[in-house]
Amino acid sequence: MRDIFLKTRLTPLTIALIYYVSGITWILLANSIPDLLSNISPHLLRDADQFGRWLFVTLTSCMIYYLVSKSESAIKRRKESLSNLNRALKCYSSCNQAMIRATDEFQLMSEVCRTCVEIGGYRVAWVGIAEENDEKSIRPVAQWGDEKGYLNNLKASWGDIDHGRGPTGTAIRTGKSIVVQQIIYDPMWELWREEAINHGFAASLSLPLTANGKAFGALVIFAGNKGAFNNREVSLLEELAEDLSYGITSIRTKSEGENSEKERKLLASVIQQSNDGIIIVDGNGTVKYANPAIASITGLSPDRMLGSPLSRLQNTEIDSAFYEWIWGNMQKKFPINRRYFDLSVKDERTELDCSFWTVSSLDGHSASHVVLIRNVTSEQRLERQLRQAQRMEALATLAGGIAHDFNNSLASIITCAELARDDLPEDSPLAELLDVILKSGQRGRNLVKQIMTFCRRTEQDRQPLQVQGIIHECVRLLRASSHANIEIRESICNEPPLIMADPTQVHQIIMNLCTNSIQAMKDQQGEILVSLDEVDIHEETAERLTGLIPGPHLMLTVKDNGCGMDNKTTERIFDPFFTTKPPAEGTGLGLSVVHGIVRSYGGTIAVESEVGNGTRFRVFLPCTYCDTATQQRSLETSSASGTGRILFVDDEEDVVFTGRKMLERLGYSVVAHTDSVRALEMFRMQPGEFDLIITDQCMPQMTGTELAREIAGIRSDIPIVLCTGDLSGGRDGNESYTTPNFVHEIAYKPLERNEMSNLIRRALERVH
Repeated sequence: MRDIFLKTRLTPLTIALIYYVSGITWILLANSIPDLLSNISPHLLRDADQFGRWLFVTLTSCMIYYLVSKSESAIKRRKESLSNLNRALKCYSSCNQAMIRATDEFQLMSEVCRTCVEIGGYRVAWVGIAEENDEKSIRPVAQWGDEKGYLNNLKASWGDIDHGRGPTGTAIRTGKSIVVQQIIYDPMWELWREEAINHGFAASLSLPLTANGKAFGALVIFAGNKGAFNNREVSLLEELAEDLSYGITSIRTKSEGENSEKERKLLASVIQQSNDGIIIVDGNGTVKYANPAIASITGLSPDRMLGSPLSRLQNTEIDSAFYEWIWGNMQKKFPINRRYFDLSVKDERTELDCSFWTVSSLDGHSASHVVLIRNVTSEQRLERQLRQAQRMEALATLAGGIAHDFNNSLASIITCAELARDDLPEDSPLAELLDVILKSGQRGRNLVKQIMTFCRRTEQDRQPLQVQGIIHECVRLLRASSHANIEIRESICNEPPLIMADPTQVHQIIMNLCTNSIQAMKDQQGEILVSLDEVDIHEETAERLTGLIPGPHLMLTVKDNGCGMDNKTTERIFDPFFTTKPPAEGTGLGLSVVHGIVRSYGGTIAVESEVGNGTRFRVFLPCTYCDTATQQRSLETSSASGTGRILFVDDEEDVVFTGRKMLERLGYSVVAHTDSVRALEMFRMQPGEFDLIITDQCMPQMTGTELAREIAGIRSDIPIVLCTGDLSGGRDGNESYTTPNFVHEIAYKPLERNEMSNLIRRALERVH
């Protein structure tokens, strides 16, 4: 009967039926007993009947109480189970809603954990991801309810080690749900039990999160009461874990798809915006794609290419042989790189760098051919220019190395020629020869200056300058060196204004422009006009002639009636290394150097040319105004004699000999030395006996700067002139020479007698 009670559903009808069956059974037994006890006295029979009634009432009361209490317990358990199930259903429903709305993986996991705690009524919920590292650790990525920080120090693994045999690690490793109804007794919680109990956890449920049949994490739920998870609740939460797994996988797949789409669009944008041309053709040679850059490289737009056979394309910019050449290389079906040269454009070679490769389809049944085309004409031109610049740098190094020795030799030649010329009468036949030697020495000196300026080794000092004298000198040189059938004329305005410039650089400007004009004649009959005019630049003219500031300017014009230039050549004549001459006849640097000098002066240069009708260069240089008397004094040379005792030091015996002779001719008493150390010892012994020190810079044992420093330390009031034959100021030639404060004048050899006289006078005036 007890088993019947336990197994039977105790509804009110069930209790009534049990009571009815029990009552009928008792009545039947009570009616059969008198027949069995017929020999018993009526008195005992009456007592037995009465006892039986009392016993029936007692037993039925106990039975009814038991049945009713059992029914109430079952009802209570069913209510609790129904409540838990209803809670789980709400949790499941809310989590599904969250999955529908979620757009982020972390957001979804956090929302599921929050729902499990706030709606499901559990203590803590968290999601752990299985890491693919050596420890195979489990990293908590989302949680809710862990205010006390249980997860902060959690050390768990999903590997087959001690820290991997807990419920969560086992769930991930096996892919099965692990239910622990009593944490306090379960052996899986041995390593974490004390900490879990301190945080109020009594039961746990670890649900694996799977994708493609493999667990990648787990949803873990902690409850505060023992036996918190019944079978139906666990089933619902398992379904929740499956849905969460699907949601995470979907978000990841979507995110990967979006990233792939972004990468695809980025790649497409890169190809579209690339400066390199890209053509894709199918196996039959039909163009399927061409990016916009192909138009600037080949002159053929992508629209004209699409759908056309590659080998039949042609246009005016590039010959059809180019496209046939591309198709021939494409069909080789392995990556190659080729250089194509197109000589269809006169006097200019187009160089195209082409890379070819074949791309097979995913099914392997079809293939596309790709060509990447780069116009490397400019790159190759720059490489050639770089090689030319390196050669010019080598020239600069060579020039700096020989400048000192060369200028020392020129100094001796010029000084000796001047002294010899003074000793001859005017009608002497040797005077003309000495004049030629002097002029040649001066040209050699200017040549060194021009080479150093050309190689950008020196920065020349600018001074108020009259250009007409330089024009006269240049025209004389050009007439002597040019062909007799070329006439060179001058036209200079009255009293042209001054400009701030370096004479050597202005000389270089005139010589370059006139030399170009002479070469444009090509040994034919022609005329060159060099003119100088003062012009007033207005705002409109300044805007048209880029780089000018309105105001008075000096206009230098060089005009010829040579072969002239077309517009394309005219646009490029100032580009470095651009030249129309053969390699042996020009470097392409002349006009670019002229342009750089003019722009550094705040001026500009304009060119007008027409094929067959000659060329006209106009150079505009801003004027400057200063006291005429001051300018005249700065330009005039003087051979006035002087007085005083000079210590002259140079390691070259020829320079010492000629220098002493020149200074003595100027009236000075000279003590000369070729050894700087001995010269310093003499000065220490007699510091008050000298009025001026002239010393060379580049000397063994002690340089001129070191000697000047020692002398200035002994006597600070003595004027010192430092001479050098290296226009860069040093043999390294890396930077211009910086004058020390104890040096009063810098003299660049070779010096003429008048220049030396003026230099000495300026040095003495600075001290006195």
